[in-house]
Amino acid sequence: MYNRRKLLTLLLISAVAFSSGCGSMKKHNNVDSAVLHIENLEYQEAEESLNAAEAAGEDARLLSRARGILYRNLGEYDKAVDELLNSLAHSDGIPREMDFDTNYYLADSYIKLGRYNVLAAFSRRACFDICRWGKKDKDALYMRGVAKLLGDDHDGAMSDFNKAISLAPKDYDLRIMIYKALSSNGHEEEGASILEACLNNTDPNMTNYEKGQISYYLGNNADAQSYLELARNERDAQKAPVVLLLGQTGEKQGDYNYAISVYKTFLAEDSNHADVYNQLGLCQIKMGDYEGAVAAFDAGLMLDDAQFNRALMLNEITAYEYAGNFAQAKTLMEKYRKAYPDDKDAEREEIFLSTR
Repeated sequence: MYNRRKLLTLLLISAVAFSSGCGSMKKHNNVDSAVLHIENLEYQEAEESLNAAEAAGEDARLLSRARGILYRNLGEYDKAVDELLNSLAHSDGIPREMDFDTNYYLADSYIKLGRYNVLAAFSRRACFDICRWGKKDKDALYMRGVAKLLGDDHDGAMSDFNKAISLAPKDYDLRIMIYKALSSNGHEEEGASILEACLNNTDPNMTNYEKGQISYYLGNNADAQSYLELARNERDAQKAPVVLLLGQTGEKQGDYNYAISVYKTFLAEDSNHADVYNQLGLCQIKMGDYEGAVAAFDAGLMLDDAQFNRALMLNEITAYEYAGNFAQAKTLMEKYRKAYPDDKDAEREEIFLSTR
């Protein structure tokens, strides 16, 4: 939901602020190391550093916070909630910068879990307090708006969303998040009007990628493709997000050949993107190319990117099932279940495969 780099920057800033003047003076070298690994998406190394921090008795507040963010990035939201709540429980009772953005991670985990009733109560306690303390924070206003929207306070939600936009008028990621929140709660037209305003009042510094994003969510696939093709050819652009969205414009129109071509062309130049391999494999499944899909998922798994390994493993199992190779699907499911024993859906799928 949030821009990962922005949040990780907040994490680093907050950790430094905490260590330099607030709370416990215990050393936390291993936690600091874990934070840097999380920032670099090196999740296995981060886990090792956090285990070392625990063994060394490093600061419990920072340790739980870093571990909660790690779990959130890995999609283990129940564990993330437990750790983030534990971090907040070690607070000295005075709201600090670190507590504020720990609350953002916690709220995001609640949303991912669909625990909207808890989110609403949490937001009243946390995000409302952030605003009441006079901290003009677009993220807190956005989160409070989501809580109000889920609580059927549409007007209150729109008030907070508009305030957030006024604080960051050129933050197009924020507008897209607001669009998604409104759209998923039956207010798609209102959300679309917020995005349309971005294109109608064109910011001369608005990038082709940002124009492509907004066009994509507005359903203007031809315009989205045009902008994203321009963005793909820009010298200094981060190509992977552009390529993923460009391919999805083709997928939305059922043009999987186009999407596959986009993904393969990119991977031929830069093969270090597990998320692109995953999307390529999904398209190949749609085209009935199960052998190609398995190859794509395998290539993604070879990168050992903890953020995407789980999805890649599940999708590879699906590819083998569609191909009718239930023996291999069963073998891979057993491997998956050892890695992710808490996945109840996978438990049911394993039972199904045992009957094939």
